[in-house]
Amino acid sequence: MRAGREGDINRNVAINGSIYDCPYLLVPLENIEQNISYHNWIIISSPTEAGLHSPMINPLAEKAPCLSQLGCSRMLLSFAEKDEYIPKEIGIQFTEGVKKSGWKGDLELIIVEDEGQCFHVVNPEIEKSQDLIKCFVSVYPT
Repeated sequence: MRAGREGDINRNVAINGSIYDCPYLLVPLENIEQNISYHNWIIISSPTEAGLHSPMINPLAEKAPCLSQLGCSRMLLSFAEKDEYIPKEIGIQFTEGVKKSGWKGDLELIIVEDEGQCFHVVNPEIEKSQDLIKCFVSVYPT
């Protein structure tokens, strides 16, 4: 976000792409308070930042910086369908929020079916992992 808002940060460097792989984001969802990631956030966050309306955990929060100022031209978001920590619905909401913000870049959302959190780190040799890693590589063409 800062690279998009503060021009001198990236004066000599262009940020072509950004990969959000199983990102730790939280947004209001039905029953999110029962999710382990929500409980972890409440434990680790300061009392003034706790809850789902903190821009530190919810990039769609009212006080969050505008997503239209993202400092890259391409973004890849990947979520696992059976992620026990961050529900795929968060990825869908975040993607919709970026689109509604007016951000001008290319945005791709990948939801890998029948897999859990960071499956590609645990099992890099399976076909789904290799396909996802190829998508990561495609964000940064040579």
